Amino acid sequence: MRGGNDKIWADVDWVLVGMYFLVVVLGVSNVYSSVYNPEKPGLFNLETEHGKQIMWIGIALFIGVIIMIVDGSLIRKLSFWAYGVLVLLLVLVLFTEPINGAKSWFGIGSFGIQPSEVAKVGVCLALSAHLAENPPPKTPLTPRISISYLMALVTQNWKTVTILAIPSLLVLLQPDAGTFIIFTSFILVLYREGYAGNVLLFLLVAVIIAVITLIVADSSFMLPLLKIKMGGKFGIVLALLFIGLAFYLLIRNFVLKRNRGGLYRALVGSIIVSILFVNFVEWGYGTFLDDHQKERIELLLGKMEDPDGKGYNVNRAKAAIGSGGFAGKGYQKATLANASQKHVPMQSTDFIFCTWSEERGFLGSAFLVIFYCVLLIKIVSVAERQRSRYTRIFAYCVAGIFFYHVMINVGMGIGLAPVIGIPLPLFSYGGSSVLTFSLLLFILIKLDSERKIVLQ
Repeated sequence: MRGGNDKIWADVDWVLVGMYFLVVVLGVSNVYSSVYNPEKPGLFNLETEHGKQIMWIGIALFIGVIIMIVDGSLIRKLSFWAYGVLVLLLVLVLFTEPINGAKSWFGIGSFGIQPSEVAKVGVCLALSAHLAENPPPKTPLTPRISISYLMALVTQNWKTVTILAIPSLLVLLQPDAGTFIIFTSFILVLYREGYAGNVLLFLLVAVIIAVITLIVADSSFMLPLLKIKMGGKFGIVLALLFIGLAFYLLIRNFVLKRNRGGLYRALVGSIIVSILFVNFVEWGYGTFLDDHQKERIELLLGKMEDPDGKGYNVNRAKAAIGSGGFAGKGYQKATLANASQKHVPMQSTDFIFCTWSEERGFLGSAFLVIFYCVLLIKIVSVAERQRSRYTRIFAYCVAGIFFYHVMINVGMGIGLAPVIGIPLPLFSYGGSSVLTFSLLLFILIKLDSERKIVLQ
């Protein structure tokens, strides 16, 4: 130990601890209301979801106490070991029997654990340990988004890419598209630490191209003048070529001759990467997503109508949220998002926000969203006061994961995001989810408690 236990406990951020307990209490209360069964009213009944939720919170608190007792240096030393164990679990789960079309769970009697959830902790630890020991190069990479830029990015940061790529690919093989999307939150950490900031711009362009590809890929159009019928994907490629031609003319006419070479190479590289990416998006869309996931995305993009109710999840979720009005109907007085009505599917997990919103209305919904925003701001402020690079990076990993989960889960409920099975942190029912988010916060609280004595 670098300092006494009394000193470390004195430096614990009790505001963050209090926010943790507040959200788990509100979460259990909301789960209890959403699945309430008068035949099993006991709060601690392990046959109910709220009973199991309390059990998992108890397990998380027990582990949390252990984390607070051990020295923070041990956590740093075990970072890659934890990562390795959790990656091994991601491999082993691929040999289990599929549940709902995915090999994502280890079943233990009536209980289950989802390795892809807990793996987020391992990735946070390993990424923090690696980046803490490998600060970004003083000479930044060329800002041009080109093949040479991407090759240099991968070459200089291949360990970082590997740490993120291995669990991401294993999660895709399950398949679990939702968790894979959560892993992309680590790009925010890389940006904060100064690793290839232009990647964010590249990702924004990639998202735009991907959305356009998904919208028009299976459509067709008639090529003007030539009267040739072409598929939508080829239309995107043709548009990219025309954009490339336009930029070529701009460079040729408005850039000094001595500066044209690098811009020409960047332009050609960008066009080639974009064309390859269009084909990759179409292939990945057809390979890794199930039919119901494709339907949800197509409904969100407006590509298909909903005469047979394929978007009933989102439609019913929005109806429940809207029925809460301004002030809500009161606790356990929801008429749509309750266990007896069963109007909203998965209302204790993916759509837990619906029960809360119907019972507490717009005011309650605004309170919950503001609370999560304050929690995110608190985590970022904790990150920025660290002298330890490891702790700062870990805090930003936690903030990124929380941000993605809140944004996507609330977005699913109000129809702004596809339904991909993302729980609301410490609020939705789910042992793996509660355990993961609790571990992330407890580790952060422990590391932060040593902020005055840890310099590395």
